[in-house]
Amino acid sequence: MSLCLATTMLSASWSGQASAFELFGYKFSTSGVEAVSKAKPTADIPDPVTYSVSLTSADEALTDELKAASLLIEKKEEPASGTTGLLMRARNDQKRLIAALYRKGLYGGTVDITVNDVRYDKVPLDEDLTKASSVKVAIAVKPGPVFTFSKPDAQLSDGAPVDLQRYGVIAGAPAYSQLVLDAEDAILADYRDRGFALAKIEERSLAADHKTGKLDVTLRVDHGPLARFGQVTITGNEDVDTDLIVQQAAIPVGETYSPVAVAKANRNLRALGVFDSVIVKPADAVLEDGSLPIEISVKERKFRTIGAGITIGNLDGVGLEGYWVHRNLFGGAESLRIQGSIANIGQDDVKDLDYNADIIFKKPGVIGPASTFDAKLSVDFTNPDAYQKRAVSGEVGLSYQWTDALSTRAAFKTEYARITDSTGTDSNLLFSTPLELAYDKRDSKLDPTEGFYALIDAEPTISSDGSLAFLKTSATLSAYQAIDQAKRFVLAGKISAGSIVGASKSDVPTDRRFFTGGGGSIRGYSYQMAGPRDSNNDPTGGRSYITASLEARMKVTDTIGLAAFVDAGNTFNSSMPQFKDEWYTGVGAGLRYLTPIGPLRLDVAVPLKKIKDEPKFGVYLGLGQAF
Repeated sequence: MSLCLATTMLSASWSGQASAFELFGYKFSTSGVEAVSKAKPTADIPDPVTYSVSLTSADEALTDELKAASLLIEKKEEPASGTTGLLMRARNDQKRLIAALYRKGLYGGTVDITVNDVRYDKVPLDEDLTKASSVKVAIAVKPGPVFTFSKPDAQLSDGAPVDLQRYGVIAGAPAYSQLVLDAEDAILADYRDRGFALAKIEERSLAADHKTGKLDVTLRVDHGPLARFGQVTITGNEDVDTDLIVQQAAIPVGETYSPVAVAKANRNLRALGVFDSVIVKPADAVLEDGSLPIEISVKERKFRTIGAGITIGNLDGVGLEGYWVHRNLFGGAESLRIQGSIANIGQDDVKDLDYNADIIFKKPGVIGPASTFDAKLSVDFTNPDAYQKRAVSGEVGLSYQWTDALSTRAAFKTEYARITDSTGTDSNLLFSTPLELAYDKRDSKLDPTEGFYALIDAEPTISSDGSLAFLKTSATLSAYQAIDQAKRFVLAGKISAGSIVGASKSDVPTDRRFFTGGGGSIRGYSYQMAGPRDSNNDPTGGRSYITASLEARMKVTDTIGLAAFVDAGNTFNSSMPQFKDEWYTGVGAGLRYLTPIGPLRLDVAVPLKKIKDEPKFGVYLGLGQAF
C-alpha cells in the first residue's frame, strides 16, 4: 500500500505565542481537543426562552424557501433572551418572510405568526414566557397570486427616459422584486462604467394594485457629474511604504473614473500579502475641477510567521518541514522565506534521507506594479528510486502580470549537481533560462468550477564547458465546467505533454528528464514509476511524456464532496511521445472536505497496468483539488 498524508501547517505570529487554535470545528489547546459548538450556551443567555416552531404554507413548493428565510427556524436551537427576545425574532421574521414572498412576485401574500396561539404583536411584553412549560410558535403563510409588471416608469433626474426592459423589468412579466433590485444595480453599474462614479437611485416606488394584480415600478436615477481620478490618499499603514502602496494601487490619476481600476487596485494591494484588510473607495463628492479623490485604507498584518509540518507514510516514513518568513523586510513588501525539510525518516539510513533547504526573496514593483523580482538559493540532497542527487542551485527571475489572466516569468538559473544513477556518477555545472507563460481564467485556484488554465514553459540549458545543450519544454491545459446552476456537479479535465530536444537521453542528466506516476500525474502508481525502467525495475525517465486526467466532482453538502477520476499517460525515451507504446492508467475515487481555504482531498486509486513489486493501490491526501 502506498499512503501519503498531507502536511498540516501550523503558523503562529513571531511576536506572540498561541495557547490554542480552532480548526474544522475543533479547539486544540494544551488541555486537549474539544468540539466547538455553533450554538450559544444557554447559560450565557439571560432569561432563556426555548420554543418549538412550525411553518405551513398553502404553496408546498414555496415552503423550503420560506423556512430558509425564517430566523425563528434558523435559531430554534438557540434559546431567545426573554419574552422580548422571542417577540423580536417574530417581528424580524414577519419582515423576512414578506420579503421572501415579494421576491416571488407574491405581493398579496400574508404571514401570520402566533406564540401559544396568540398573535405575536398581541403578546404582552411583560408576560414571562420563561416560566411556560412549553412555548409554541406557529407561522402560517398564504402566498396569494403572482403579480406582473405594469409598464415601468424610469427616468434620469433631467427627465430623460431609462429603458428598464434592457435590465429585465418587462411589462407583463412576473414582478419578482429581485428583478427591480438587479435592474437598479445594472443601471448604476452602467453609469459608473462610463465615469459617473457617484450615480445613485434617487427615488424608488413599488405600488401593488390588488385589483389588477399589477406592480407599478417608478425609478428616478441621478447619475451625478462625470468624474476623473483625483488625488490618492493612504491611511492605516505604519511600516509599509506609502509610495509603494500608491505604486501598486496604480490608480490612473487624471483619467476618467472606472470601477475596474478601483477593483484592480484592491486586488493588487491584497496580493502583496502584507495587509489584513484593504478598502479602496472614492470620496463622497466630485471637486470643482472634476476630479474625484480616492481614499485607500489599509490594515497591516503581522509580518513575521513561523510554521512547521509533518508527513507520515507507511512506505515514505516520516517527513518534517519548517519555515520562517518575513513579509515586509525593508518596508516595501519584500518577503524573505527560509525553509527546510527532511523526508524518509525511519525508512532509510541517515545518509539516505532527503534533505532540502531554501532561501527565497521576493520584491514586488521593481519595474511597475505588475512586476515581481524573485531570487532563490537551494540545497538538495534527494534519493528517489531513479537517482541520487546532491546539488546547490541559485535562481533569479522576474514575473509580470500583463492582465488579470495573462502572466509571464523569465529567470536565470545555475546549478551544480552530482547525480548517481544505475549508469554511474556524473557532476555537472548547468546554466538555464526558465521561461513561463500562463493564462488563468479559473474562478478559483484551489477549487475551480468554471474556466480554464493554460501553462507553457521552456528551459534552454547548457553546461559550463559547452559539451551539453538541450531544450526542455512542456505545456498543460486544464478546463472546468459546472453542469448545474448551483455548481454542485463539475467536470474537470487536464492534459499535459513535454519534450526534450538537442541531446540524447543518456546525455540529459537523470534529474532533468521527465517522469510520470504519483499524485501529481497518474494516480495509482508510485512516484516516477509509470514509465521506462531498467533491469532492476528502477525508473529511468524519458525525453517526452503525455498525461491526461478526467475527474467528475460532486458537492454532497456544504462541507463534503465526492470525486471519481481516471488518469492515463506515459513517459517515452524518444523526444516525441510514441502512441504505439504501452500506456499506464489509474482509476479511483476521492473524498473532499470543503474548508474556507480550499478542499482537503483524499484520493484512492488503482493501477490498471500492474508493475512487479509495486503497490496494488495508492492513497493521496492534500489541500486543493488534484488539478
